Amino acid sequence: MSGLTKEQIVNQIIRQRGLSKAEIEKRIAEIAKREGISEHAAAVMLAEELGVKLTEGEELLHVADLVPGMTGVNIVARVLRKFPPREYTKKDGSKGRVANLIVYDSTGQARLVLWDALVSKYYDELSPGDVIKIIDPSVREGMKGVELHANFRTRIIKNPEDPRVEEIPPLEEVRSYSYRRVKIKDLQGGERFVEIRGTVAKLYRVLVYDACPECRRKVDYDPATNTWLCPEHGEVEPVKMVVLDFGLDDSTGYIRVTLFGDDAAELLGESPEEIEAKIEELVEGGLTVKEAGRKVAEEDYYTLLGREIIVRGSVVEDKFLGTLLKARSWEEINERREIELARRELYGAIKSLEGGE
Repeated sequence: MSGLTKEQIVNQIIRQRGLSKAEIEKRIAEIAKREGISEHAAAVMLAEELGVKLTEGEELLHVADLVPGMTGVNIVARVLRKFPPREYTKKDGSKGRVANLIVYDSTGQARLVLWDALVSKYYDELSPGDVIKIIDPSVREGMKGVELHANFRTRIIKNPEDPRVEEIPPLEEVRSYSYRRVKIKDLQGGERFVEIRGTVAKLYRVLVYDACPECRRKVDYDPATNTWLCPEHGEVEPVKMVVLDFGLDDSTGYIRVTLFGDDAAELLGESPEEIEAKIEELVEGGLTVKEAGRKVAEEDYYTLLGREIIVRGSVVEDKFLGTLLKARSWEEINERREIELARRELYGAIKSLEGGE
């Protein structure tokens, strides 16, 4: 019989056959009942039926291997960014804390979510550039891809001894991971994974909504049961999600940008709760949410105007607003990187001229 645990067998079935964890567990239970065997033996039998090749030993997984629903996994990654912790309200009315970090390895990026006691335990110890091993997180689907949610079983180890450490690129190389620099005038619409260096030229609006902590979509409050409901994940404890709409000018053109979540709050320099309080105060004074969001953006965050930043995301065509950049992230200007980009552009131009002679 396989030396793998049932958990490891389930993970390998998920990876190789793309079935959901719930479906696999159901089929294992059916086999165990039918054959009168343990669930571990039933998992082995199911793998054989599906033609899944079971590889024994610790699985050296990478971010690209992760599928929502996997358990018992471990990932080695480097911290790319960390966002300030924020409070949220639990079902019992008490306050909790959640903090998000972005981590990456040689295959991709993921969001690492720390909840409550784990914020105090790990957040202050971790800095951008640190290599960590994340043991036994929950793997979930998020708005921007896979997410690792740390729970009471999760351990995080700094500077682990692991063969995957050597594969991880240094921080400087991954700041613009998978993105290419473009000028606004060259955008045609539909471009993905682009970055634009520009100046914040206009602030349209800011808003805050209650979101599902797993998929980041808007949730609705049910006063009858005093619960928040997500259409996909059911009853949840919501987190605050910030949306910022602004205009970016790079001297070749102008584009409207929408920035979400922690990145938006970070650019504004305040927590979602502080931003929401400003909007609610104006709504109580008689403005609509839309009017309040526009007024707060223009009057409370006007100092952003004229600030030069880099935004990264994908270009979409909106029926009413035209060409938009849906930004995944932003960062300050890194002069060393800008010099290197200019050097490469100049080198490419010289090579082009030499080739044309």
